[in-house]
Parts: sequence; structure tokens; C-alpha cells
Amino acid sequence: MLPARSQIAAVAITSIAVVAIAAYSLARSTIEVPLSTQIRHDDFTFAVADVRTIAPAEASKIIVVHLKVENDALRVGYAWDPSIAYLVDERGRRYAADQRRSSPPTNIGAGDRSIVALEYHVPSDASGLRLAFWDTILMGDVFDGLKYARVRLLLPD
Repeated sequence: MLPARSQIAAVAITSIAVVAIAAYSLARSTIEVPLSTQIRHDDFTFAVADVRTIAPAEASKIIVVHLKVENDALRVGYAWDPSIAYLVDERGRRYAADQRRSSPPTNIGAGDRSIVALEYHVPSDASGLRLAFWDTILMGDVFDGLKYARVRLLLPD
């Protein structure tokens, strides 16, 4: 006797829900690492070259990050955009790069590298800043459990 279609559908929906919950939980757990750590996103590597803090006003400060982006792919380019890298403070507030003051979006060819500048405007009370990344999910990311998206690089206070 074959199982009823409703039983098959229930098992399929339950399985999909379990996988989705596991993937979401995995993606939400963070890994804090030193600033010198290289972050691998499939065939692409991010490494911090320099961080500077500028405090122009009492209410805010500017964080400038120079990031080396390497494309180790053999054939495909990498579409870098400043929105890929963001800051998170110890309270969980997220800060996007200032698109007008950061390096513009660019394509980094296969085998090439580039140093991009990212400028962030954060409140002066923001502490425990961490640099994080989110782009897309590529095949290499699936195999390493979306590690690049979970890593947080600790910036100096």
C-alpha cells in the first residue's frame, strides 16, 4: 500500500522546514576573529589592510577601512560593491558604508585584486565594532556552512 499524497506532502514540508530552520540558525551564529583574519567567500578573499578612526564631532565618528579583495577564480569576475561589507556594534546596531565616500562598485577580474576604501559614519557611543560581510550564497559557501557571512572581524576601539 502506497502512502497517501497528503502524508508525502506533510513529510516533504516538514523536511523543508527543518532544513530551513537549521540553515537560518547556522547563518545567524557568529564567529568573532582577529582583524588580521582573511575571509574566504567562495573564490574571493577579503583582508583588512588598514583601519582609521576619525572623530570630527562629538555625536559621531568616521571609520575608514581599506580592504584588499582578491579574486582567485580562474574565469569569472567578482562584482564588488561597498554594501557587501558593514559594521555591527556590541548592541547589534548595523552600519552600512557611505556609498558616496567609499570606493565605487567595481568588477575585479579573474586572478586580480583590488584595495577598496569603505567609509562608515557611526555614533560616537558605538563600541565593540566588528566588520562583517554579506553578498550572496555561492557553491563554496554552501560547503563551508556560510562561514564568510558569520565571521565578524574585531575592530580596535
